[in-house]
Amino acid sequence: MKKWERIVDRLISDAIGDGDVSHLSGAGKRLPTKDESHTPSEWRAAFKIMDDHDVMPEWVATGARLDKTDAALRKQIKTRAQQHRRQLARARATSQDSVAVESDWIRYRARFLERVERYNREALVYNLTLPRGIPHRRILRGEALIEQALQRDS
Repeated sequence: MKKWERIVDRLISDAIGDGDVSHLSGAGKRLPTKDESHTPSEWRAAFKIMDDHDVMPEWVATGARLDKTDAALRKQIKTRAQQHRRQLARARATSQDSVAVESDWIRYRARFLERVERYNREALVYNLTLPRGIPHRRILRGEALIEQALQRDS
């Protein structure tokens, strides 16, 4: 057993060398630090360990998904409102019946409001699971988003 210990000790010594790391890139420079001002102090050590191992709490992943959904909903209603106004103007300019355009818009509004409601349910659950000190998500007002999108186009 002594023979193996000597071999292992020699291999470790060779790997460590004389401890001189000045030849490595970044030698003598400070390690980069992350801005952790948004993280409660009692959570910082746990978050660092999780970050080092590419793990995130479920509420962080949910928050990112909510951000994407919020942005997508706002973009969709803006685009669809512009499209609706163009279709309506075209129907009126050509003296066509605008009933089909309006009924299509009404169906779209209903689907959009359902998606907003699903977002709001997920946001409420998210808000209830957040650790203390993390800001809550605002609930979206679907009708207000629709009206804003329509007003922007006017």
